[in-house]
Amino acid sequence: MTNFLLPIRPSGLCRGSVLSILFLLFFFTFQAFAQDDFKPKLGLIDRASLEMTAYPGDSTADAVYLYDRGNVNFSYDDQKGLLMTTNMWVRIKILKESALSRASVSIRCYDGPSYKEQEWVEDLKGYTYNLENDQIVRTELEKKTVRREKSTESIATTKFNLPNVKKGSIIEYSYSVVSPLNVKNEPSPWFFQTSVPSRWSEYNIVIPNFLDYKMTMGGYLQLYINKQEATNVSVGHSRFDGGGRSYRFVVKDAPAFVNEPFITTEADYLSKIIFELASVTVPGQMTKNYSQTWENVDRTLDEARWFGAELRRSGFLKEVRDEIAQKTTDPTERMTLAYKHIQDRMKWDGYSGLYAGDGIKKAYDNRKGNACDINLMLTVLLRELDVECDPVLLSTRTHGYLHQHIPMLESFNYVIAQVKIGEKTYFLDASESFAKPGMLPERALNGFGRVIPKKGQGRFVEINPTDSGSKLEMITAHILPDDGTIKGSYSISYGGYEALDWRSSYATQPDNVYHDALKKAVPEWKIQNLAIKNKAEDYKGTVNVSCDFELEDENASLGVFYFNPIMAGRWTKKPLKSRERIYPVDLGTGISNSFIANYTLPEGYALEEMPKAEIVVLPDKGGKFSYQVRQTGNVIQVNSMVQVSRTRFTPDEYGHLREFFERVVQKHAQPLVIKKKSI
Repeated sequence: MTNFLLPIRPSGLCRGSVLSILFLLFFFTFQAFAQDDFKPKLGLIDRASLEMTAYPGDSTADAVYLYDRGNVNFSYDDQKGLLMTTNMWVRIKILKESALSRASVSIRCYDGPSYKEQEWVEDLKGYTYNLENDQIVRTELEKKTVRREKSTESIATTKFNLPNVKKGSIIEYSYSVVSPLNVKNEPSPWFFQTSVPSRWSEYNIVIPNFLDYKMTMGGYLQLYINKQEATNVSVGHSRFDGGGRSYRFVVKDAPAFVNEPFITTEADYLSKIIFELASVTVPGQMTKNYSQTWENVDRTLDEARWFGAELRRSGFLKEVRDEIAQKTTDPTERMTLAYKHIQDRMKWDGYSGLYAGDGIKKAYDNRKGNACDINLMLTVLLRELDVECDPVLLSTRTHGYLHQHIPMLESFNYVIAQVKIGEKTYFLDASESFAKPGMLPERALNGFGRVIPKKGQGRFVEINPTDSGSKLEMITAHILPDDGTIKGSYSISYGGYEALDWRSSYATQPDNVYHDALKKAVPEWKIQNLAIKNKAEDYKGTVNVSCDFELEDENASLGVFYFNPIMAGRWTKKPLKSRERIYPVDLGTGISNSFIANYTLPEGYALEEMPKAEIVVLPDKGGKFSYQVRQTGNVIQVNSMVQVSRTRFTPDEYGHLREFFERVVQKHAQPLVIKKKSI
């Protein structure tokens, strides 16, 4: 009996394109019955699309997908076994010269050692349409211009350039990629949304019953058509022919994806469909399962020489372990000393990953390693000191959200350590040179991680920042309207993530480097007597900067002086510019910015008009902005506080958050007018 369950091994192309993109957001769908359908014909174009000079839905777009369709089906070949054929059909309107590069197309295929382990391209067609002398002119892609290049040992790339493309053209091409299932066992992800708008994005797939795929939708765009139905499937062999299911998904009028502020990575937000092969069941044969479980993932890690085996290597840390053990028996103090030792000794090489490079001992000897090296050796040292410590796997913000319902090792790309002392839990990352114990770098703040305990089953834990980014700025100054000058002292205290950012930039630099940065931030100031305290002596404390300054307004008028009282730390730009947003805001950390100033006026001068105090509060105690100016005697007191305690906001809350920041910018832009009192 022929064995049809071929050894399915994912190629680098397949794993890179499928397994690394696994964040799924709420994808609202509805069944489509009576919607207007769109079924164009390859090689025929409508005149209205050619005459279009700007896309009505987005005048800034340099191109628009008029039609973007993927179609997947399965067949059987006597020589190559089961095949998956993916047909692509793309039609793009070129609106600006910046989009001309879209006429250069590359198609990557796996190119294995034998013909049974190779993907190939077939049925390639391409056209360019232009309006010339008021006539539609179609230029066809010549087959002789299509070339196939060997990109790497295992990847071949088919390349072509569509002819006669210019601003105003429409380009169109279609092709099929045929993939033996022993090379690629899952359809590539389909993205309904890209960097330019799309009028019609459609994905069709017919799946035979012997293939069981997990299909997961992600993103925030509604499906215009969501149709599925039972169907008969003929793949070309009686063993596989039988029932199946056909699917049709359409997103209509998708806007361009805009990489707005306060997101993780764009793959977390793009509307898409992702496939994972769960099992293959051929009549007369046992079911072969491909889906993992978290227990499988935990076991893989424990048995891996690059992870679990490294956690059982501790001899090289004996000397430092004994040194710390002699100093204290208190577990918190032991944690702090061990963390400080690894943090001071090791230099992070900038790589994350789940693999302990050449081993944690070699990294320790070389005083340099990746995040996994550093935090695994920290875990080993703490365990040797009888402190309860386990590694935690997570996905960094640029890698994408971690999805607990998809058990995959590829979901992770970073390792930290978790310590439990009594009722307290600490997350440690000794790769961050200036972070205090319990403070993770912002790259690691992405929702959840998975603890891999010394014994027992792994579990998910929520990871939230324990600190915000805090700044306290203070000014004490004298205003001399007749001279048009303000003279005084300025101080700023950086705390939490603001302190971490400051130390990362300036702790190892001479003071004049920060002096230059401050001068750039407030170019109108003449700065003297700059002093910096606690650059790196105590990471738990704030960084404190002070200086004297003088400001001269050359446009000052006699008897009248205009100035903005928020002389430092002013919010000048709106961080959220889009009027609407369909995906969440993820700030990463909270915000706590305070500004306090006391301005002394000379005799005979006063505020012309007292500005109104303002208080803005976000719903559910998410944040607060307060602003107040008052005058007591000849002293003007100014207080401004911006505090955002929550780090995540839903699309429904976006309007409140946007208005909150707008009010801050508006209030911080208001000048004060000092006038000489009339006698």
